[in-house]
Amino acid sequence: MASENAIIERAEMYLRKLSCGINPLTDEILPDGDSCKQERISKCLAYVASLLQQQLNHEQLAPVTAPRKPAPKAPKAPKQPLSIAPESISKYRFFDYPVSISRVVRNINELIPAGMNMNHLLYADVANFLVQQGILARQMTENGTEANLPTELGESYGFEKGESDLRGHHNIYTQCWEKAQQYVLDNLQKCIDIANERFANRRSNQADEDDAEEGNVPRKTREKFHISAEELSNYPADETPIPVSEIARRLNALIGPNTERIYYKVIRDWFVSEGYLEFKESPDGKGAFLPTEKGSLAGLMVESRTGKLGELYDVVMYDSKAQRLFLDSLVAKG
Repeated sequence: MASENAIIERAEMYLRKLSCGINPLTDEILPDGDSCKQERISKCLAYVASLLQQQLNHEQLAPVTAPRKPAPKAPKAPKQPLSIAPESISKYRFFDYPVSISRVVRNINELIPAGMNMNHLLYADVANFLVQQGILARQMTENGTEANLPTELGESYGFEKGESDLRGHHNIYTQCWEKAQQYVLDNLQKCIDIANERFANRRSNQADEDDAEEGNVPRKTREKFHISAEELSNYPADETPIPVSEIARRLNALIGPNTERIYYKVIRDWFVSEGYLEFKESPDGKGAFLPTEKGSLAGLMVESRTGKLGELYDVVMYDSKAQRLFLDSLVAKG
């Protein structure tokens, strides 16, 4: 008899395919008049499928029992760096409908042999690699939050923007068609290298903290964000306007590991303090930071975008001249 998780997974797959207009039993495209191809029903099917996926991610609660005296804990064996053999990668279960990067990562971690005490791959490891390759970019969404979303290059590899409404929250994320899943697998070792670097840094930091607690060495502290003129000389010099989050990402890629990161809000607030941006409220009560006349002359511009549901939202973009204003301010400070 199939396990409950297997039944839920099969049900989720059926609902995902139906929401995409595909007969899950035959993989044929549903006719245009089919009720599952109606927009409202399709969204409902995708919503329920997302709930089932959440159910799969939750661990089952153990039954409540009388408290026992805890047995002495044996020391845990240290985790080993992540390694997945090519023959294991060939067993990856592909989805022929779009799934989130987190779901792809979970299926990759299932390839780790049972009983192996290894580091695991995280969403951030894969997302960081995809950002480095220009497949994804940090973008401001219509919700006013940031997300890793596909670039035009990413879309050519089968990555696409996805949206869902779960528990009253509108989520915007990246989902992967089969071609995109294959791209991740083709570059899996590079993602694993990022995961193992993260793992090594965490282990090193933990060792430093343990030594500090024992009084062996002083606790490490990160330096406040700063950047030298030499480091800034490596800042990309392209002319394409970018959002403030991308300015922050580019700067953070230039500094050392013992320096605090700079956040997009710090950069945005500098433009506000210098009179290039101001907070404006629209007639419908929504507020946003938009360029002043001074800001428009300095290279700040508003780009209107259309969400998946047809709604319009604005994103402030900074051309090379506007970026240089902030970079020059960093040099002046330094």
